[in-house]
Amino acid sequence: LFTSLLAACYKPLQAKSPNALTKATAFLHREYKRNWYWWEAADLARKLFLTGFVLLVAEEEDSFVRLVVAVLVCSCYAVAIALVQPYKRFEDNILAVATSLVLLLLFLGASWTTIFLNIELRFPGDEPGQSASAVLGFRSENGLVNWMLVLAAAALLIFLVGTIIAIRRLAKVPTIRLVSTKQPPELALVDGLTWHLFLSHIWSTGQD
Repeated sequence: LFTSLLAACYKPLQAKSPNALTKATAFLHREYKRNWYWWEAADLARKLFLTGFVLLVAEEEDSFVRLVVAVLVCSCYAVAIALVQPYKRFEDNILAVATSLVLLLLFLGASWTTIFLNIELRFPGDEPGQSASAVLGFRSENGLVNWMLVLAAAALLIFLVGTIIAIRRLAKVPTIRLVSTKQPPELALVDGLTWHLFLSHIWSTGQD
């Protein structure tokens, strides 16, 4: 449904001539750049895949395959976000990359935990954690989970500090911003208009 609505908004958005449909569906595209106005549909597709469709990838016994697919999807999405930067606001792009990387780390942690537990099941006669420790370097799954949580928290902290520094630098650049949104104004054209402003000036006579 959202994809079809965004497809119908293509021409008005590219022409910067909003109509009733683009105004009604503004919650789908107003946070994105004009060329990437459809990104909300792609993001929803990613969420649906990770929360539902991934269950169709393999049987319940092969849950590790699902985690591998989820890791691949999160990796591709994080790279895509970092490259195209579809959001208008710089901080939104940084936040999207940060959350994607944290989600990727969580899926990696779940994958390694699954490997740890499977090794323990395959070699039940060894001391607890001995076989898995020889492969993964962790003596227990708790230690593995704790390290992944620390890495995820560190990644969020680094992105938070970087975002604050970048926002402070951008705030020093003089720009025209709306009081209501604190963002640069979006200049739209109503039907029948081609230009926002016509200004003529003759320096010799001072005539406008």
